[in-house]
Amino acid sequence: MPMPHSSVLAVVVLLLLAAEVRSFRSASPVAFVGSLVGRSGRSPSWGRANPRVTVASAARESVEPTVGPTATEEATPATAAASTATGKAPVASSRSDDRIGEEVAMGRAERKESDVLRWILRGVAAELFHNVVVRTLGRIRSRLLPTKDQGIDFLNEPKYRLPRRGELAVVTGATGGIGSEMVHELAFRGYDVVVAARNVERGRELARRVEGLLKVTPTKEGEQLGNQSVPGGGGDDPPAVTFVEYHADDPLSATHAASSIEGLEVPLKVLINNAGIMGKSKRKTMEVNLVGPALLTLALLPVMKNTKEDEEERATPPTVVNVGSSAHLRATYVVEEESPSKDRSWIKSLTNDPDDDLTIYARSKLALMQFSTLLRRGLSRKSDGGFGVRVYDAHPGLVWTPLLRDHIGDKAVATLTKTGLAGLIYKSPSEGAQAILGALDYALDPTETTSLGEQVYFTNGRPGGYAAPESVDSEECRRLWDRAIAPEVEGVVEMPKGRDLGSLER
Repeated sequence: MPMPHSSVLAVVVLLLLAAEVRSFRSASPVAFVGSLVGRSGRSPSWGRANPRVTVASAARESVEPTVGPTATEEATPATAAASTATGKAPVASSRSDDRIGEEVAMGRAERKESDVLRWILRGVAAELFHNVVVRTLGRIRSRLLPTKDQGIDFLNEPKYRLPRRGELAVVTGATGGIGSEMVHELAFRGYDVVVAARNVERGRELARRVEGLLKVTPTKEGEQLGNQSVPGGGGDDPPAVTFVEYHADDPLSATHAASSIEGLEVPLKVLINNAGIMGKSKRKTMEVNLVGPALLTLALLPVMKNTKEDEEERATPPTVVNVGSSAHLRATYVVEEESPSKDRSWIKSLTNDPDDDLTIYARSKLALMQFSTLLRRGLSRKSDGGFGVRVYDAHPGLVWTPLLRDHIGDKAVATLTKTGLAGLIYKSPSEGAQAILGALDYALDPTETTSLGEQVYFTNGRPGGYAAPESVDSEECRRLWDRAIAPEVEGVVEMPKGRDLGSLER
């Protein structure tokens, strides 16, 4: 019996990967990725997700089949499905931040400039295996053994939306790729949504389009989201979708956006820092991928604080999701030890030369995870009143986004599309959005008891993904705060309780 077309392609891809890993000693990471996509010298962003029919995507197909991202936005991929048809996500890894930090400290003296092999084996190879093998098997299984999704029957009754929750979710970099898909999905889950992006025309158009779909889609009452019942705080009206202009590379834009969001007077419960760039200037890459999310998060923290009433009503706990990338596994540090002193920003010392080999991109993604660590340890302290904010890192995997297609070029895009490899190797933006929203489902699950100060890294929508030990190393995180974040944010936003996050211990 001949092998199915997809199985043949899977074998070819895995053989190519094995050959490339064996011969990688003399190759750059960019050349490695270029060999996989058919264009040497450039590399795609990495993202992952699980295939699943969602409330938003199914409703859009029934009302307006052409809805979807059409252009490139400064948004990075985001990670895996809310919950899969095969069951509940596994429990997160139990490795403590302190023990991981000790591992880093032991090897700091022998630190390499980058760890490409770790990235290939723990990142690229794992993502290809998931997309090509696990995802294909999951599709076959769902066709042969259709199952009912938890709480909501996505397979048999997909053409509806959930009631308005009376809660607000903010998505940055939201007008293209994964970002726009998350806006759709959150709105159909009942959240009021803020489209935070730099492109005014596309942002307003997306908001109008989603609101139009919500108005003509019936509501499904009495359902659950994850393991939590959906509160009805918004009456019979559909959720509101609002555009707020936000430029991640402009410090004042974060404060203006935060002011506009607070003015909506809807309880802010979810912030997804999805905006990002790659392959651009080194300084701008770090500004957009690190400083922008840090400024916006700190500006919005005062309105995200949890209350006793929220807990009693089982509302969405305040949740920050920082969208990551397996590229962070390439980086072994962010700020050099011989960097400028505290009174000068290390980021200002970066040049405007293009980040051709994506080294700064990898470091910016590690830096964002270190910022997450600072937030978790700082905001979970009881002496600070306990903000009750959950901070997660989520990686979407290999996702076929406009950002990726723009980066790898027309020739590689044409080859991948013509051969069918694009659909095999890469997830759709909708799958990437579900990967990221897995972190929100985890926050909503009342049976999860993970400490607020503990790192939970999501890959493919599930907790327990492999994160670089450097992402939780105390010394590295303090250096990032002192020399990169604090000089950029001080005087622009107020610190929680007026204190320096870099000085806070667990």
